[in-house]
Amino acid sequence: MRSIKNYISKTIVAIIALTLTMQATAQEGKQASFLYKLKGAAIKTADFIDYVLNDSDTAYVARNLYNLTVMPQYSLGYEYYSLSSLTDGKQSVEIAPDCRNKLTLNVGWRWIIVGYGINLNGKKPQFDFNTSLYSARFGLDLFYRKNNAGYKIRELDGFHKEGAPLQNYNKEFDGISIRQMGIGLCYAFNKRFSYAAAYGQSTRQRRSAGSLILGAGYNRQQLTFDHEMLETPIAQQLNSALKFKEVEYNDISLNLGYTYNWVFAKNFLAGLSVTPAVSCKFETNRLMESEKRKADINFDLTARAALLYNNGRYYTGASFVSHTFNYKKEQLSMLDSFGILEVYVGYNFWRRKR
Repeated sequence: MRSIKNYISKTIVAIIALTLTMQATAQEGKQASFLYKLKGAAIKTADFIDYVLNDSDTAYVARNLYNLTVMPQYSLGYEYYSLSSLTDGKQSVEIAPDCRNKLTLNVGWRWIIVGYGINLNGKKPQFDFNTSLYSARFGLDLFYRKNNAGYKIRELDGFHKEGAPLQNYNKEFDGISIRQMGIGLCYAFNKRFSYAAAYGQSTRQRRSAGSLILGAGYNRQQLTFDHEMLETPIAQQLNSALKFKEVEYNDISLNLGYTYNWVFAKNFLAGLSVTPAVSCKFETNRLMESEKRKADINFDLTARAALLYNNGRYYTGASFVSHTFNYKKEQLSMLDSFGILEVYVGYNFWRRKR
């Protein structure tokens, strides 16, 4: 009798354990099935977005056949400011830091590329973020810069020393502080043209093609200028227009331009893009203790150029992007230009299934 009870109890325990195991297995199966479906949905969504962004004429543009890329890159960045008075006799002060060199290792997934860079020389800015994302039809520029060190006065015009024009002036100047952020978006109308082929390496241009491009942008600029930190002979000659404390403006722009990719040999490409912009600047100019607010129409410019070789698996080349912003009012004119030259080599891998 006792053995029968023991057998029954063991059987019940075994049934319970088996039931729990089956439930756990079923739960794990459901979780695995859910994760598999989620992965599939994510891949399909990415493929759809990739198709929309890179919709093009395949007779002119070859799609990237790989998911991942690795790309070492050398970058040379420049920055330039020209401050000019428009009254009381023309004077100008040109200010720029030394060019900044950076070495970056980039890793990309399709048309998205991220990287980590090391500054090679010069005084490192407080913060300097400058990146571009390109698909076949769309281009996106993002930048944020903040710096108050490493600037030099490169050239002076309208100043004299001992009765002769002051020339060959190249000295450090700590009286300037820059803060700038911006975003720009552009769209190419022609399906036979690919932005990414020239500037993003995620497609290949098979045959030469060009396109009209339409874009819009936003730029916020803040520049402080302490003229009292200039050398005494220069500060004494400075006219009133250049004795400002701060220029600050928000810039909303629309641009229309043209871009062209020239396939001059198999797998070789030269690209050029120029987009003039009409911008409305909502500005604040602090002259000494006073403050003036005004909205003005100005003209800006974005330019791109590229030269590269890309056979689908390997690629190498160089690209250049430059942004120029023009600020002008009754007394003061400011030209701000910055850009970056990139030289790179890359390798694509993990071939797509379709």
